[in-house]
Formats: sequence, structure tokens, C-alpha cells
Amino acid sequence: MNTVRLLRSPSFAIQAGVALWLVASLAAAVDAVQVKVGVGQKMEATLYRPAGSGPSPGVLVLHTSGGLRPSDHAYAERLAAEGYVCMVPDFFRAYGLNESIRQQTFTTYAQSIYADFVSAIDTLKKTEGVQADRIGAVGFSNGGYWALLLAARGDVRAGVSYYGAVTGAGTDRTLSVLRNAFTSKSSPVLVLHGAQDATVLPRYANDLRSILTDAKAPYEFQMYESAGHSYERGNFDAAAAADSWQRTLRFFDTVLKGKK
Repeated sequence: MNTVRLLRSPSFAIQAGVALWLVASLAAAVDAVQVKVGVGQKMEATLYRPAGSGPSPGVLVLHTSGGLRPSDHAYAERLAAEGYVCMVPDFFRAYGLNESIRQQTFTTYAQSIYADFVSAIDTLKKTEGVQADRIGAVGFSNGGYWALLLAARGDVRAGVSYYGAVTGAGTDRTLSVLRNAFTSKSSPVLVLHGAQDATVLPRYANDLRSILTDAKAPYEFQMYESAGHSYERGNFDAAAAADSWQRTLRFFDTVLKGKK
């Protein structure tokens, strides 16, 4: 795997870019239900199922430090329309977290949150219509960190990180947790980052790339020259958002669906 590219993306009008990203005229209906997950079944989550009899791979969709937003649900619904059963847990609400105390995600509550994610994955595996041996995770910023760690430790079969908070919001600038987690036996990951990211500096994404290379862990890496943080939502970059979506689909289709 080990694919590394730098993509130059042109400027687009905001309205045109938003239209491109939000065009979600789904070809198939998606069913959504509320569930409780986690070790104590106290974490609220939404389960999105694609139409059809299945069985389908499952994907855990993990939100940013801004908390669970409509954009997370929209992403999960869009992915479900592509044939994936998606679970979207509200892990900040479960722990009383917010953006101003986001560091506690990676310190005070790190072990508990991770255990809840593993439990949520187990629930997803046992969900009717889900292929238990084909579970992935995709996360954004804060959630991107967890998608990486879950893949590194083999709790999911594939992980996708959009502008992942790899330093744990500044609590681990040497990336020691991820460095110790990734091995040649880790599940493959797709790392997507913006070269103009002022929240998680690009050098940390490149540090992660070095860790993955040194560990001989399977990965793909994409740096977008014009994109900043949250480039597929608040800080919109149309070209990066569209390319990331296609890369994510190809990655999950290859690793989880076995397509070539």
C-alpha cells in the first residue's frame, strides 16, 4: 500500500463547492435507528442501514472535538447509501465533553472512551445484516485519532483519518501512543490531511507517515496542498473534499468489500 501523494487543488466558489459536497440525492433509501452502545450502554448512537438484504460491512463514524454535528450524520447516511451499515456514537455527550476541554478525551477519559468504542464495534458486529469480520472506522479530527488507534490495534479491519488530531490535542506531541500502537500487523489506514492545516500542523501528519513507514504498517497517505482543517465541512475545500470521498470509498471497497 504505502501510497503518498501531494494534490494541488484549485480554488472554487464556495456556493459551487458546497453544492458539490451536499448533493446527496441518494439512490437508495437509508434506514436510521437510535441505539445505546458502550461498556455501560450509556452512549447514544445512530445506526444507518443501507437498503437491501445485505449482509454489509460496518463502519464506525467518529465526530470532531466540536461534538456530534449534522455533517456527521450526513456523512454516515451517504456512506450507508454506498452499502455500509454505519454507527455514529455521540461520545462527547456521553462524557460531558466539549471543545474547550477536548484534551480530556485523550487523557482523563482515554481508556474509557476506547473501551466504549471497542464495545460499540462488538455491538455493530452483532447487528443483523452486518458482516462481523468486515468492520471499519472513519473519523474527523478528534475522531480521526481514534480511527487510527482502532486500526493500529486491530480492533477494526480498516481506518480512515480526516485531518486526524494525532497529537491528542497537544497532549502527545511525540505521537507516542500511535508510535507504540502501529506494527506490521496493524490494519491498513488511509490518512487524509491538509497542508494548510493550522489546527493539526502538517508536520504531525508527516510524523505519522514516518511512524507508519518505520513500523511497516499498511497505509495510504494524501496531503492536499490548498486545504486546511475541516476542509470537507466548515473550512470547505471542494476539490479536497471530493477527492477524499472517492479515496475513502475506494479504500473501504478494497479492504472491507474485497473489490479490486
